Amino acid sequence: MKTYELHIKNMVCERCVIYVMQVLQQLNTPPQKVELGRVIFSSPCDAILPTLERKLREVGLQVVYDKTEVTVEEIKIHIIKYLNEMESGNNVSRLSAYLSDHLARNYFSLTKLFSRNQNKTIEAFAIERKVDRVKQLLREGELTLSEISYRMGYSNVQHLSKQFRAITGSSVSEFKNGYAHSATY
Repeated sequence: MKTYELHIKNMVCERCVIYVMQVLQQLNTPPQKVELGRVIFSSPCDAILPTLERKLREVGLQVVYDKTEVTVEEIKIHIIKYLNEMESGNNVSRLSAYLSDHLARNYFSLTKLFSRNQNKTIEAFAIERKVDRVKQLLREGELTLSEISYRMGYSNVQHLSKQFRAITGSSVSEFKNGYAHSATY
């Protein structure tokens, strides 16, 4: 059976997947599968594309047609999956090996493509996503900094703290205090 794929930029969390499924349901176009970064249909979806693209743009998502952009989005999605696996305690290889295996491409070519397109390295993007997740875990307040550090694959709390400050411009404690202060109002 022939399938039709749409690649979607900035679709990086389960809320995005749910939103896309809801939009497709409103458009009476049931997908075969919706996952991070892509939708698979069992029949052509050309008739709904203008409406779908408009609704996606409203929330910062975008249909991607360019092959280079599709690959860059796949790299981002696999970085997020890698970090999720790491956080879940799964034994994952190095990021470079993980991306090469999952995208069936040489890591060097992936890094060149990503850096040229995003003006940052794969590693910088991965660190930013890690720090975003650390911020989320800090807001939730259920884990200690040591537990967060371990869960996110840092060698120690100092390493996490150093990357956190480099990305956010504030220390972990400044972030926690600022969040606690803003959450009370």
